[in-house]
Amino acid sequence: MEGAHVPLKGWQQAAVALGSALGALMDPRRADLIAALGETTGKPAFQRVLQRMKNSSEGKEVLLERPHVVSAQVSHAWDLPESTFGSAYV
Repeated sequence: MEGAHVPLKGWQQAAVALGSALGALMDPRRADLIAALGETTGKPAFQRVLQRMKNSSEGKEVLLERPHVVSAQVSHAWDLPESTFGSAYV
């Protein structure tokens, strides 16, 4: 996935955000549009979360370890009830 990031100018980010928002409103099942909207508008929220992680001992540990979520660790999520986060994740 290295090199997959394409830097955008401010007006390009605004265009992607607006197009994604409109597209997601027309079809909320379009997870790709919702993800694009989050990526283009979520930097302030990401910075706040990152700072909170850096300020907590558990957050610092996660940032240092950089654990990977692998199928074997979350395979039980397939058996969770439909209304749970785990079910939505899988």
